[in-house]
Amino acid sequence: MTMRVLHVLHQGGGAGSVTSTLHLSLGLQRAGVAVRFACPPHSEVEALARAGGLEVHPLDLRPGERRANAAALAELLARHPVELINSQSARDRQALTWLALCGALPAPLVLTRRQMPRTFVLENWLSSRAAARVVAVSGAVAGALRRRGTPARKLVVIPNGLVTERVDVPVDPAGVEHWRERIGWTPEQRTIGIVARPKDQAVVLAALARVRTPVRLVLAGVEPAGTLGALAREVPWPHAAVCVPFAPGIRPLYELLDLVLLPSRGEGLSQSLLEAMALAKPVIASAAAGNLDLVTPEADGLLVPPLDPAGWASAIERLLADPDLALRLGDAARHTAREKFALEHTIRRTLGLYRALALGPRPR
Repeated sequence: MTMRVLHVLHQGGGAGSVTSTLHLSLGLQRAGVAVRFACPPHSEVEALARAGGLEVHPLDLRPGERRANAAALAELLARHPVELINSQSARDRQALTWLALCGALPAPLVLTRRQMPRTFVLENWLSSRAAARVVAVSGAVAGALRRRGTPARKLVVIPNGLVTERVDVPVDPAGVEHWRERIGWTPEQRTIGIVARPKDQAVVLAALARVRTPVRLVLAGVEPAGTLGALAREVPWPHAAVCVPFAPGIRPLYELLDLVLLPSRGEGLSQSLLEAMALAKPVIASAAAGNLDLVTPEADGLLVPPLDPAGWASAIERLLADPDLALRLGDAARHTAREKFALEHTIRRTLGLYRALALGPRPR
């Protein structure tokens, strides 16, 4: 019999966690699982899920309305029964935990934690009590969850997988030229970039004052207005920094980047870093959270102490000044992303977990 699974996601698009959830769902469907996909109506992820052939259930889970959200999910499950439920984000986790603790959840619950946890210890303990299993996307996330009360027996680490179809696409020269114009590219400056929503970019902006080689820093995913935009406009000559909002056609930008950076301290396991590595880009990341699972220092990238502008400046200067090292790290990064973190591994491990939970006795 075909296993029926409900994936619930309250986010609509843009974030790497949304990409990871969508492509896990599509991969499980290819593996023979009937995935019912609940997500925000009229959202980017809804359109992509429908295009991929998933059974989509538009569901608007609102902030601060745990009981109303729980009632909406209970109604959905009553109309569309499943053998297993997998929460993928915060609001659905809260609502499904409520249903489980009330004895109103008709199937085992899996909680996937894609970010470093920020929940209070009591809330984390309650959600762990309600869940059959808690999936952490990195060892760093799992360790943080254990420290907040999640029992080790309920934890399983299943890393995010690389979505190759986002990177292995033909790159139109016109698209590259569009990005040259958009970021003000010039051959007098080396181009480096951070492809992420606002996450500690300020430390790299501060580091530029210590970098000797002229660089243009692209902050993709950051609005020009706001604090980071103001800091970017103050970057001293001979450097420059430019903020550009996220856009669907961001792939050509990577053709212009000599280095890709990720200063964030709170990544579960970054899709943007995975994609840069898959494209053989030399990467520098903060030595924190899921970056520690993804990057092996001096082997496939560099790790820098978080919030250390001098450390960031040194690492940037080192790779820009040593093309052989940059090439070696980029080649190794490509292998890491495509082999160790292949999406097929994520699908296989998730499918094994689902089968064990759906067919076996319910864990206590």
